[in-house]
Amino acid sequence: MDWFYSGMLRMHELLAWASLVLFFARGLAAQFKAEWGADDRLRAISFGLHFLLAVSGLSLWGLLHYDLLRDSWLAAKLLALCAYAACAHWTVVSRDYRLPAYLGALALLGYAIGASLTRSATLGL
Repeated sequence: MDWFYSGMLRMHELLAWASLVLFFARGLAAQFKAEWGADDRLRAISFGLHFLLAVSGLSLWGLLHYDLLRDSWLAAKLLALCAYAACAHWTVVSRDYRLPAYLGALALLGYAIGASLTRSATLGL
């Protein structure tokens, strides 16, 4: 069981970093109005990364018996990730709110990472 957990955790971390780098690049491309940032192939890769992140995250959640009522950091992280998804979408498709959405998405992603690392909804403050 320990080998499964450590492998799943490592895969989840690598997928999260890959997703972060891809969003950072696509968000910058959107800021400079580069068309490759909204390419369908990149959208498919992004969807695949997020799907695998969800599967590995849910697997870890079940394996470690987390409870959203007891583990408030996980509930806060999931809410931040939902808000991040909305902001990330607005970053790529919106013309008027591109920069605020990009900055908001990066802030929410930073919060989600911080909550994961500190295991605290208040980031240990």
